[in-house]
Amino acid sequence: MKNARFLLFTTAILCVALCGIVRADAPPLPKIPTNTFNVTKFGAVGDGQKDNTSAIQKTINAASAAGGGVVLIPEGNFLTGPLTLASQINLHLAKGATILINNDISSYPAENDRYVDCISVDGAHDVEISGDGTINGQGKAWWDAFRANKTMTHRPYMVRLAKCTRLYVQGVTLCNSPMFHLVPKDCTDVTIQGITIQSPSNTPNTDGIDPSGWNYLITKCTIDGGDDNIAIKPASSRSPGNKNFVITDCTFRHGHGMSIGSGTDNGIEDLHVSHCSFDSTDAGIRIKTSRDHGGLLKNLTYENLTMTAVRRPIYIIDWYPERNAPKDPATEKPQPVTDHTPINQNIVIRNVTATNCPAAGIIRGLPEAPITDVTLSNVNISASAPMTIYFAKGIKFVDSSIAIGYGKPLELFSADVTGLE
Repeated sequence: MKNARFLLFTTAILCVALCGIVRADAPPLPKIPTNTFNVTKFGAVGDGQKDNTSAIQKTINAASAAGGGVVLIPEGNFLTGPLTLASQINLHLAKGATILINNDISSYPAENDRYVDCISVDGAHDVEISGDGTINGQGKAWWDAFRANKTMTHRPYMVRLAKCTRLYVQGVTLCNSPMFHLVPKDCTDVTIQGITIQSPSNTPNTDGIDPSGWNYLITKCTIDGGDDNIAIKPASSRSPGNKNFVITDCTFRHGHGMSIGSGTDNGIEDLHVSHCSFDSTDAGIRIKTSRDHGGLLKNLTYENLTMTAVRRPIYIIDWYPERNAPKDPATEKPQPVTDHTPINQNIVIRNVTATNCPAAGIIRGLPEAPITDVTLSNVNISASAPMTIYFAKGIKFVDSSIAIGYGKPLELFSADVTGLE
């Protein structure tokens, strides 16, 4: 296990270097003792029927009391309710091991007007979730309940790690979460590597990874779901709220693409997305925010991306949800600029190929705060409908093309665009 972690970390550093990313090193990995605590020694039974919540939690608590270690889920199907991790714990799922989340909503615990998250920890350090096994949220009962009553109590996230330092999630498969799958919230020094996230494409709010905080490396992940594949969420009140994100060599299948938002409160600085592929996603590059939930976005780079049958390869909108935006941009009136006005600066998109797309995309700022300084270099899109650009300036196409089925490739309003006829 130790050799595997070293190999994965070395690969991550090489990936960062080879992709031309400025940051000199990958985030530090957690330091966790190698003592192993097998959940079956504490009474857990992997028959898919016994409730193992108490046994697994006792295992975690025992490992924590001993100064940390590996909590081993061996081969089998282990049904459980909510679990709380701790500092210096590696929740390791062996090959053939599955954690089944209890899907009996009537017995599932709730606190503060929301159901308790399935696996969580708050304020910890040196935490790992690893292995070749699976965490299965058994989400169908939750999705059906939500479709029947959209005001139901807030559904649980599958894995929520809040205000933690030195996190490592690697190898595991997360599937069928009741809601978001993996939420590292306001965390620092996070590596997410080689995981698979799966849920049906029509499932409600089943985001893949929803990170926020500082110093992230997300690499070699495959995400196929019903909402945002990755969505960088608004972070805490420190400025900038999100800083130093590297996302590379990921595969995005069904879902809403590589997103920021909704909301950009407290801003994002230094994001680098590279060498990723998108197939049949709703969007490719997606930034979604609004007047009430904006902040400063700067130094965002997207490069070496391939997209196939993506509904809109580029989607940058400061009026979200889009359905509320006026159909005629000429009717929009500027409003006062505040601390919550979206500001977008220095966005670079280069070496992107998108084919067989319904529309080329949308870039839509606000009359009081146009989207500024977006450079699209060697971006080649084939689509049925043009790219819409409203309230923007300094939009530069360099050695790029948009081929559409009919008419002009761009639809413009109050937009300063150069380099593309």
